[in-house]
Amino acid sequence: MEKKSGWLQRFVPQKPSDYFAFVFMIVMLWIIAIFELFVVLPIYHAPFSTWYCIHVFCGFFLWLNVFANFYMLITTDTTGRNLGMPSVLKPGWSYCPYCQLNTPARAHHCQVCNECVLKRDHHCIFAGKCVGFRNYRYYMFLAVYLWLGALYANFFHHEYVTEEIGGFGFWTLLTLFTPIVMWLLGYTTVYGFFISFISGLSIFAFMLFSTLLFFQIGIIFRGQTSYERKKKKREYDLGWKQNFLDVFGNKWYLAWIWPTVSSPLPGDGTNYKKTYPDEGKDL
Repeated sequence: MEKKSGWLQRFVPQKPSDYFAFVFMIVMLWIIAIFELFVVLPIYHAPFSTWYCIHVFCGFFLWLNVFANFYMLITTDTTGRNLGMPSVLKPGWSYCPYCQLNTPARAHHCQVCNECVLKRDHHCIFAGKCVGFRNYRYYMFLAVYLWLGALYANFFHHEYVTEEIGGFGFWTLLTLFTPIVMWLLGYTTVYGFFISFISGLSIFAFMLFSTLLFFQIGIIFRGQTSYERKKKKREYDLGWKQNFLDVFGNKWYLAWIWPTVSSPLPGDGTNYKKTYPDEGKDL
């Protein structure tokens, strides 16, 4: 794959699997939004009627927040490159042979991003970026709005889809989850294949993001990262309220509205308080 430069290189994932997941997500978000707005919505509500406008507003609010949080997730720097890492190894810090830098507690090197990430949780294949200290908030709100969008879409187009593909039953379910097979067997039309694919994808997305949110909220509740969960480490658990503030910031009650709403995080991503009394001070 040709190497991209400048802003595009920073925004578009370079790893092929990340790149295709990134493109698939963006394309499908556009297709589903167009399907709901121009195909399903006019059937049930007259254009510019009260309910039509309410659905348009709610749909665009979810859609815009998905893309805005996705953008912030990708473009927010999660490394400590601008912090001036010390040449002398501090207590609790470690040396990264790949970056040739001393890195603070909870920072880990990502082989895909090829850099150390502060409070690294995991590498997101759809964004092609790591989720860490500064962009965890955007990742979580992206997941929340994708979950809400999938839930909304499933309820909104359920009646239309089931009518188009022959009512709700065993064959309908089979068509939703294996649309290409049912199309090849002649059970559904090309258009039936399309709407079955859209509906099946929406159902899969709802289940996927339900699982993801359940997992992520659980580890945030315990003051962990995914790495710390695997290692069963809970020394940074300061209570669920403070744990959530550490991710969503001091203005968490406003942060959900739009990703550019300022919600300062405690600390700079290098110093963390520990739970245990004998280690209760900052490292």
